[in-house]
Amino acid sequence: MDVKKKFVLALIAYAVLGVLAWSTLSDQPVRLFDFDVRLRTATLVVLGLFAFRAALYYWRTRIEKADEEREASL
Repeated sequence: MDVKKKFVLALIAYAVLGVLAWSTLSDQPVRLFDFDVRLRTATLVVLGLFAFRAALYYWRTRIEKADEEREASL
């Protein structure tokens, strides 16, 4: 499967998980050590980090592929 298709599918999956998390989790704060953390917000931050990691992987593979093509043409 193409890397671009995998990237698009991953972003769609993260978006669906974000919508589901937003609609099912309550926005009441939970006490964690000395901080009030909202589970909904924390879940969305974690999903955002996974989406960012997927974007970094996609960009890295594009750059590596472009480098390989440039080296092959030399």
